[in-house]
Amino acid sequence: MRVTLIRHGKTRGNIERRFCGCRTDEPLTEEGRSALKCIDGAAEDSLIFVSPMLRARETAGILFPGRDLIEVDELKEMDFGIFEPHNHEELDGNPDYQAWIDSGGTMQVPGGESMKSFVQRTMTGLAKAVKHASSNDTDEIYIVAHGGTIMSVMGALTHLNYYDFLVENGCGFTFDLEVDDAGNIVAAGTYDSFRSGVRAGSSDRGSSQNASSGKMDRFVDRIFR
Repeated sequence: MRVTLIRHGKTRGNIERRFCGCRTDEPLTEEGRSALKCIDGAAEDSLIFVSPMLRARETAGILFPGRDLIEVDELKEMDFGIFEPHNHEELDGNPDYQAWIDSGGTMQVPGGESMKSFVQRTMTGLAKAVKHASSNDTDEIYIVAHGGTIMSVMGALTHLNYYDFLVENGCGFTFDLEVDDAGNIVAAGTYDSFRSGVRAGSSDRGSSQNASSGKMDRFVDRIFR
Protein backbone atom coordinates (compact mmCIF):
# COMPACT_ATOMS: atom_id res chain seq x y z
CA MET A 1 0.00 0.00 0.00
CA ARG A 2 1.31 3.45 -0.96
CA VAL A 3 1.00 6.01 1.86
CA THR A 4 1.66 9.74 1.66
CA LEU A 5 1.83 11.83 4.84
CA ILE A 6 1.37 15.58 4.38
CA ARG A 7 1.75 18.34 6.95
CA HIS A 8 -0.98 21.00 6.97
CA GLY A 9 -0.42 24.47 5.51
CA LYS A 10 0.97 27.40 7.48
CA THR A 11 -0.96 28.88 10.40
CA ARG A 12 -0.52 31.94 12.58
CA GLY A 13 0.80 29.68 15.32
CA ASN A 14 3.51 28.40 12.97
CA ILE A 15 4.58 31.94 12.13
CA GLU A 16 4.71 32.90 15.80
CA ARG A 17 6.45 29.60 16.66
CA ARG A 18 3.85 28.53 19.19
CA PHE A 19 3.01 25.15 20.66
CA CYS A 20 -0.18 24.46 18.72
CA GLY A 21 -1.20 20.92 19.51
CA CYS A 22 -4.53 19.16 19.75
CA ARG A 23 -5.92 21.85 22.08
CA THR A 24 -5.37 24.69 19.62
CA ASP A 25 -7.68 24.61 16.61
CA GLU A 26 -6.71 27.37 14.20
CA PRO A 27 -7.22 28.00 10.47
CA LEU A 28 -4.63 28.42 7.75
CA THR A 29 -3.34 31.87 6.95
CA GLU A 30 -3.95 33.34 3.50
CA GLU A 31 -0.27 32.74 2.77
CA GLY A 32 -0.68 29.17 3.92
CA ARG A 33 -3.63 28.60 1.60
CA SER A 34 -1.97 30.16 -1.44
CA ALA A 35 1.20 28.07 -0.97
CA LEU A 36 -0.68 24.79 -1.36
CA LYS A 37 -1.19 23.12 -4.73
CA CYS A 38 -3.94 20.75 -5.77
CA ILE A 39 -2.66 17.16 -6.09
CA ASP A 40 -3.69 16.18 -9.61
CA GLY A 41 -2.07 12.75 -9.59
CA ALA A 42 -4.16 11.17 -6.83
CA ALA A 43 -5.91 8.06 -8.10
CA GLU A 44 -9.70 8.15 -8.11
CA ASP A 45 -9.87 5.14 -5.80
CA SER A 46 -7.33 6.55 -3.34
CA LEU A 47 -8.61 7.49 0.11
CA ILE A 48 -7.95 10.76 1.94
CA PHE A 49 -7.58 10.58 5.72
CA VAL A 50 -7.28 13.70 7.84
CA SER A 51 -6.76 14.84 11.39
CA PRO A 52 -10.04 16.43 12.54
CA MET A 53 -8.19 19.66 13.35
CA LEU A 54 -9.32 22.64 11.23
CA ARG A 55 -5.87 23.33 9.75
CA ALA A 56 -5.62 19.76 8.47
CA ARG A 57 -9.14 19.71 7.05
CA GLU A 58 -8.63 23.04 5.27
CA THR A 59 -5.37 21.78 3.79
CA ALA A 60 -6.96 18.55 2.56
CA GLY A 61 -9.80 20.52 0.98
CA ILE A 62 -7.29 22.51 -1.06
CA LEU A 63 -5.09 19.57 -2.01
CA PHE A 64 -8.01 17.25 -2.83
CA PRO A 65 -10.97 19.45 -3.85
CA GLY A 66 -14.29 17.66 -3.97
CA ARG A 67 -12.95 14.48 -2.38
CA ASP A 68 -14.45 12.83 0.69
CA LEU A 69 -12.29 13.27 3.79
CA ILE A 70 -12.12 10.52 6.42
CA GLU A 71 -11.33 11.89 9.87
CA VAL A 72 -9.15 9.88 12.23
CA ASP A 73 -9.05 11.31 15.75
CA GLU A 74 -5.76 9.62 16.64
CA LEU A 75 -3.96 11.61 13.92
CA LYS A 76 -4.29 14.89 15.85
CA GLU A 77 -1.18 16.81 16.84
CA MET A 78 0.49 16.11 20.19
CA ASP A 79 -1.24 17.34 23.34
CA PHE A 80 1.15 20.01 24.63
CA GLY A 81 -0.86 20.53 27.80
CA ILE A 82 0.05 23.70 29.71
CA PHE A 83 2.51 24.73 26.98
CA GLU A 84 -0.32 25.58 24.55
CA PRO A 85 -0.59 28.05 22.91
CA HIS A 86 2.64 29.65 24.18
CA ASN A 87 6.00 30.00 22.47
CA HIS A 88 9.56 29.54 23.72
CA GLU A 89 9.97 33.15 24.79
CA GLU A 90 6.81 33.02 26.89
CA LEU A 91 7.76 29.71 28.51
CA ASP A 92 11.44 30.49 29.09
CA GLY A 93 12.13 30.24 32.81
CA ASN A 94 9.20 27.90 33.48
CA PRO A 95 10.69 24.92 35.40
CA ASP A 96 8.24 22.44 33.85
CA TYR A 97 9.18 23.64 30.39
CA GLN A 98 12.90 23.46 31.19
CA ALA A 99 12.53 19.90 32.47
CA TRP A 100 10.74 18.91 29.26
CA ILE A 101 13.45 20.54 27.15
CA ASP A 102 16.15 18.77 29.16
CA SER A 103 14.43 15.45 28.48
CA GLY A 104 14.65 16.04 24.73
CA GLY A 105 10.89 16.38 24.58
CA THR A 106 10.32 12.82 25.74
CA MET A 107 8.77 13.32 29.20
CA GLN A 108 5.07 13.93 29.69
CA VAL A 109 4.01 17.53 29.30
CA PRO A 110 2.09 18.66 32.40
CA GLY A 111 -1.57 18.20 31.47
CA GLY A 112 -0.57 16.68 28.12
CA GLU A 113 1.16 13.70 26.51
CA SER A 114 4.58 12.10 26.60
CA MET A 115 6.39 11.32 23.36
CA LYS A 116 5.82 7.60 23.97
CA SER A 117 2.05 7.96 24.39
CA PHE A 118 1.90 10.27 21.37
CA VAL A 119 3.73 7.74 19.18
CA GLN A 120 1.40 4.97 20.33
CA ARG A 121 -1.66 7.09 19.54
CA THR A 122 -0.53 8.15 16.07
CA MET A 123 0.52 4.63 15.12
CA THR A 124 -2.98 3.51 16.15
CA GLY A 125 -4.32 6.18 13.81
CA LEU A 126 -2.15 4.97 10.94
CA ALA A 127 -3.22 1.38 11.57
CA LYS A 128 -6.90 2.40 11.50
CA ALA A 129 -6.45 4.22 8.19
CA VAL A 130 -4.57 1.32 6.62
CA LYS A 131 -7.11 -1.25 7.79
CA HIS A 132 -10.00 0.87 6.48
CA ALA A 133 -8.27 1.24 3.10
CA SER A 134 -7.46 -2.46 2.95
CA SER A 135 -11.10 -3.38 3.65
CA ASN A 136 -12.07 -1.17 0.69
CA ASP A 137 -9.46 -2.75 -1.62
CA THR A 138 -7.59 0.55 -1.87
CA ASP A 139 -3.82 0.50 -2.29
CA GLU A 140 -3.11 4.25 -2.14
CA ILE A 141 -3.92 6.59 0.75
CA TYR A 142 -3.10 10.17 1.69
CA ILE A 143 -2.97 11.38 5.28
CA VAL A 144 -3.11 15.12 5.95
CA ALA A 145 -2.10 15.82 9.51
CA HIS A 146 0.57 17.62 11.53
CA GLY A 147 4.31 17.96 11.84
CA GLY A 148 4.35 16.02 15.10
CA THR A 149 2.12 13.29 13.68
CA ILE A 150 4.49 12.84 10.74
CA MET A 151 7.60 12.78 12.94
CA SER A 152 5.94 10.27 15.24
CA VAL A 153 4.87 7.87 12.49
CA MET A 154 8.07 8.11 10.46
CA GLY A 155 10.29 7.69 13.51
CA ALA A 156 8.35 4.60 14.59
CA LEU A 157 8.36 3.01 11.13
CA THR A 158 12.04 3.63 10.40
CA HIS A 159 13.42 3.35 13.95
CA LEU A 160 15.27 6.59 13.29
CA ASN A 161 15.20 9.76 15.36
CA TYR A 162 11.83 11.47 15.77
CA TYR A 163 13.23 14.91 15.00
CA ASP A 164 14.90 13.80 11.77
CA PHE A 165 11.46 13.88 10.13
CA LEU A 166 10.47 17.48 10.82
CA VAL A 167 9.08 18.91 7.56
CA GLU A 168 7.87 22.27 6.32
CA ASN A 169 4.19 23.07 5.90
CA GLY A 170 2.66 21.34 2.88
CA CYS A 171 5.44 18.76 2.79
CA GLY A 172 5.81 15.19 3.99
CA PHE A 173 6.82 11.69 2.96
CA THR A 174 5.63 8.91 0.65
CA PHE A 175 6.35 5.27 1.43
CA ASP A 176 5.10 1.74 0.82
CA LEU A 177 3.66 -0.54 3.47
CA GLU A 178 3.36 -4.30 3.32
CA VAL A 179 -0.12 -5.19 4.58
CA ASP A 180 -1.47 -8.67 5.33
CA ASP A 181 -4.90 -10.01 4.29
CA ALA A 182 -6.44 -8.70 7.53
CA GLY A 183 -5.23 -5.17 6.83
CA ASN A 184 -2.47 -5.21 9.45
CA ILE A 185 0.84 -3.46 8.81
CA VAL A 186 3.62 -6.02 8.36
CA ALA A 187 6.58 -3.93 7.19
CA ALA A 188 7.52 -0.52 5.77
CA GLY A 189 9.63 0.12 2.68
CA THR A 190 11.84 3.03 1.69
CA TYR A 191 10.48 6.55 1.63
CA ASP A 192 10.62 9.67 -0.57
CA SER A 193 10.15 13.29 0.41
CA PHE A 194 6.99 15.03 -0.75
CA ARG A 195 6.31 18.75 -1.37
CA SER A 196 2.87 20.29 -1.98
CA GLY A 197 1.76 17.62 -4.40
CA VAL A 198 5.13 17.06 -6.11
CA ARG A 199 7.50 14.40 -4.95
CA ALA A 200 10.89 15.93 -4.33
CA GLY A 201 12.98 12.83 -4.91
CA SER A 202 14.67 10.18 -2.81
CA SER A 203 15.28 10.85 0.84
CA ASP A 204 18.62 10.75 2.61
CA ARG A 205 18.68 7.63 4.74
CA GLY A 206 21.99 8.58 6.37
CA SER A 207 22.82 8.41 10.05
CA SER A 208 20.31 9.97 12.39
CA GLN A 209 21.16 12.71 14.84
CA ASN A 210 20.03 12.72 18.45
CA ALA A 211 18.33 16.07 19.02
CA SER A 212 18.30 15.58 22.78
CA SER A 213 22.11 15.58 22.88
CA GLY A 214 22.44 19.04 21.34
CA LYS A 215 22.05 22.49 22.81
CA MET A 216 18.65 23.66 24.01
CA ASP A 217 18.47 26.34 21.31
CA ARG A 218 18.99 23.71 18.62
CA PHE A 219 16.26 21.54 20.12
CA VAL A 220 13.83 24.45 20.35
CA ASP A 221 14.55 25.42 16.75
CA ARG A 222 13.71 21.90 15.63
CA ILE A 223 10.37 22.02 17.42
CA PHE A 224 9.24 25.29 15.91
CA ARG A 225 10.82 25.25 12.43
